[in-house]
Amino acid sequence: MQALAQNCERIAATTRKSEKIAILADYFRARQLSHAVISAIFLSGQAFPAFEQRTLQVGGSLLWKVVAEFADVREGELSAAYRRRGDLGSATYDVLASRTNRKISACVTLAEVQRSFDEVAATRTAAAKATVLSALLNRSTALEAKYILKIITGELRIGLKGSLVEEAIARAYDEPFAQVQRVNMLLGDIGATLKLAAEHRLGDARMRLFHPIGFMLASPAADSMEASSISNARRSKTSTTASGRKPTAAEARCGCSRAPSTM
Repeated sequence: MQALAQNCERIAATTRKSEKIAILADYFRARQLSHAVISAIFLSGQAFPAFEQRTLQVGGSLLWKVVAEFADVREGELSAAYRRRGDLGSATYDVLASRTNRKISACVTLAEVQRSFDEVAATRTAAAKATVLSALLNRSTALEAKYILKIITGELRIGLKGSLVEEAIARAYDEPFAQVQRVNMLLGDIGATLKLAAEHRLGDARMRLFHPIGFMLASPAADSMEASSISNARRSKTSTTASGRKPTAAEARCGCSRAPSTM
């Protein structure tokens, strides 16, 4: 988890899309496949794959109480840090970083974080959820705690959109970006998409039933020239209209035509 958090800091430090993708692609290539799969899910700002539609069901007040107790911080100090940083993860990091006497024997692993999230989601009572989260955060470094909390709240705030994660997967494993996007749309699982890309088996993907699919209304284009050629090809399809006549110049430009009269 520490390595993921460190790379998140690097991604947040740059505003350039190409650098974010390069950092993330290098990270994926350097990780064991099982770790890269979990990372892809977390980097999408989710605790679980989208198709599962599971939630942690941890309210803001409960999470605030857990942080205040494990960080041993007064309400006023945590509130001031939150107002300064704008999110609970960053506020918690500031508080923990100032605690020179806080001792952590080892970093938590991605698998441990994932298991804790599974347990929290399966637990019904607020007290039981708090116990699991407190145990996880108490074993975490300040930087790990920062991003664990960001994942829980669903706000990484590092300028990393889902499409950039898909682009990084495509670059890391030398697969077509459009195909990575399509597979992720079919599966609703960025982690499973990464695994197929790493194994060069994207063509084996089949649509997963009973999960929402985000249809793409626009065709991806590498540059303005490709976008222009796609647009011209679509215009050519309007060479005849429903009435069999040629479209006007204005109709050809907008890709539409007048329907025949049905008086």
